[in-house]
Amino acid sequence: MKDHFDLKNFNTKNHKVSACPVSYDQVNKNLIKAYSSIILIVLAYTFFTGNHWAMYLVTLDFLIRVFIGIKYSPLCNFLTAFMKITPLKPILVNAGTKKIAAQVGLFFALGICSFYFLGWSTAAQIFMLMFASAISLDLFFDYCLACKLQSLYLTYFKPKK
Repeated sequence: MKDHFDLKNFNTKNHKVSACPVSYDQVNKNLIKAYSSIILIVLAYTFFTGNHWAMYLVTLDFLIRVFIGIKYSPLCNFLTAFMKITPLKPILVNAGTKKIAAQVGLFFALGICSFYFLGWSTAAQIFMLMFASAISLDLFFDYCLACKLQSLYLTYFKPKK
């Protein structure tokens, strides 16, 4: 199998890679947008009320989604069932970018829960604002911050072969 190289994602001037990981799996963009919306609501609820029990549930869902699979995520299963009764048609997109975003989301969720567990509520709130900002960029502007960070990592920090 021959490797495919796409020149539009490669800057020949500084050898910078600006592409997200490609996966042969696909995921429903509407499902991910709904998932992100619920996470944003949970973040706002936790931030403004100080009740962080919902954040623990979100973290558990992220753990399932990242380590076991999106098919086993309770929140994604609920949203999939709900979307079947709506007139929204699935919009299939590459799952590679969404997997990276889920891993970053897990990082933030674990950080928030850890900070609350340690009693560092200010650090938890800062992490929540950062997480909410990243989710908002993706929700409202289709700008994947995790993809851009991964691109920077691949360009500047990944060891050369």
